[in-house]
Amino acid sequence: MSIENKPNMRIINVLLFLIRFFTRRRSKIVIERNDTLHMEPPYIILANHVNNWDPLILNSYVKEPICFIAADPLFRNPFLKRILNYVGAIPKMKFKNDTSTIRGVLKAKKHNRVIGIFPEGNRNWDGDTEPLIYSTAKLVKLLDIPVVITTIRGGHLTHPRWADKHRKGLISISYKKEWDQGAFTNDSPEVINQKLTEALYHNEMEWQSESKSEYQGKNLANYLERLLFVCPHCRIPGQLQSHDDLFECRSCDYTVRYTSLGTFEQVTYPAYYSNPRDWNKWQLEFLKETLLDPDWQQNWNEAMQDHVKLFLSWDNKPFRLISKGDLKWNNKTITFNGDNKENYAFAFRDLEGINIQFHHKLDFFYENQFYRIVFYQPHTSAYKWLMGIKTAQALESEQTKEVIS
Repeated sequence: MSIENKPNMRIINVLLFLIRFFTRRRSKIVIERNDTLHMEPPYIILANHVNNWDPLILNSYVKEPICFIAADPLFRNPFLKRILNYVGAIPKMKFKNDTSTIRGVLKAKKHNRVIGIFPEGNRNWDGDTEPLIYSTAKLVKLLDIPVVITTIRGGHLTHPRWADKHRKGLISISYKKEWDQGAFTNDSPEVINQKLTEALYHNEMEWQSESKSEYQGKNLANYLERLLFVCPHCRIPGQLQSHDDLFECRSCDYTVRYTSLGTFEQVTYPAYYSNPRDWNKWQLEFLKETLLDPDWQQNWNEAMQDHVKLFLSWDNKPFRLISKGDLKWNNKTITFNGDNKENYAFAFRDLEGINIQFHHKLDFFYENQFYRIVFYQPHTSAYKWLMGIKTAQALESEQTKEVIS
């Protein structure tokens, strides 16, 4: 199959029925609004991205099979590639310009397909919609077809990106036709990007403060250290650990309980933040303030050490394992010292397209090679490394601008 030929609708309808049956057993799904019921393709669906199941859940309530833009690394798995090609998925390398993606969506428009895009480019980590990929605005203007904004509420709390297990609770979905053909004719990409940002923004914890829905499950705090890596009490990075519904610091014994509402309760000291989202916003500011501070250098060097697997892919082939080894940090470089005695150094200024697949695979381009670092030990944090590298790159860019000016 391909973009030009829609999948067999009988097969698709059976699959979507099974998906609806499965997801409704796991979650209470409520469709607040669905403007797609009376729409004919081509049109675009733009949605916030909170859950691995988002594409399947969204397509379960749209009568046409959706051509989703999907991450290119998924196509490097032979089994997934067959499925994605069958449904007409369009490959896209995250956070890198890709003209083949543009050709794919133009072909989808020509053949009257529904095009699905998650403009964040990644599932968000704390329930807050992340900054949109700017090229989405250019793509929307280029296609000039109706735009449906889909908002998923409760999907993050149902299965936070940092968690391994599903929690049973409310997922509320709205499909709103926000713009018709010709709506952006006189708008610049900057204006369109701003409009899309405002339309797609969702703050899960703000919504939850009114909804007060419970999300039931076992060991609710498990693996929260994949997201949160700085203690707000002693401010030492890399000392947090989870077990059952508790989250504690090994350095100072600061401990909170993660509840079925997605909030924190005091156990030892008073809770500094009421939920992971607010804690994360603080730690990212703290990271920016201290990452290059000489007084904090030793703390960060000690916190940024993990045993990982390093993979390499070329010519769109499946990833090949180079070795297990130790990943270490300094201000401008990460180094990998392989168990096979091979050593690699990756300077931040030359890292491109860095992003996380799932919760534990850090992908990036370096000197035209495509690398993947897999944090295979379950309590390690790829997010810590992603935000550390992005913060270091931003700080280095600011310093360069100051020198030039």
